[in-house]
Amino acid sequence: MPAPRILSAALLGALLAAAPAAAGPFDALQTETNAAHTPVITAPATVKAGEPFDVTVTIGATPHPSETGHFVRYIALYAGEVELARADLTPTLTRPRVTFTVVLEQPATLRALAAPNHAAAYVAEQAVAVTP
Repeated sequence: MPAPRILSAALLGALLAAAPAAAGPFDALQTETNAAHTPVITAPATVKAGEPFDVTVTIGATPHPSETGHFVRYIALYAGEVELARADLTPTLTRPRVTFTVVLEQPATLRALAAPNHAAAYVAEQAVAVTP
């Protein structure tokens, strides 16, 4: 039986440094808003620290279709770069609208990411102030 190979820390570090960085969720986005695809965030402008509040994300100012060939795969909610929640959607019998309950301790920019099955994701942002 051959002896197991052990990578040295230096070799492992060099391999990891040479690997391409993984793409983040905000690296490839639509650059224009679209009335049927860009998320709409409904949330209070100011909340109390540590108290839960609701954030509703609806896809499009006009209703978005949910058909087998054209639908929203998921809606994700972020505070800055930190993912808070995600809802996976199916192409039939759904309406792309979700409500998440969120708790913030400090001010944040909420970012809703809507990933359709046919194009790059769309994003919307809304700042939320936090009071003590």
